[in-house]
Amino acid sequence: MPLNIKWDREFSDVADFLLVYIDEAHPSDGWAAPPMENFSFEVRKHRNLEERMFAAWKLLEHFSLPPQCQLVADCMDNNANVAYGVAYERVCIVQKNKIAYLGGKGPFFYNLKDVRHWLEKSYGQR
Repeated sequence: MPLNIKWDREFSDVADFLLVYIDEAHPSDGWAAPPMENFSFEVRKHRNLEERMFAAWKLLEHFSLPPQCQLVADCMDNNANVAYGVAYERVCIVQKNKIAYLGGKGPFFYNLKDVRHWLEKSYGQR
């Protein structure tokens, strides 16, 4: 989940990086995923915005984001999730209030190399 990339710094003069925490994909009281080795999360399905924001904060405790990337939480009506067809990770590049790049749905069709290629094509290599 962390942005383990350096282009967030390289393109910070032309792009703002934002991570939107959406509805929990594998809540402990729902379709729970098997525990990962070093990362044990017990996140219930969010019942209110405070619980969603707390889960986003817990994410920051375990993964560091570069200073160029801000973390926000989606509203309880999941408007960002619905608008961008995220389910459950996706990279979108928005320019002038329109989607200029829409990456594949994660986790299987999520490709950060394609995002870098798009940024380089649009703004030159860094």
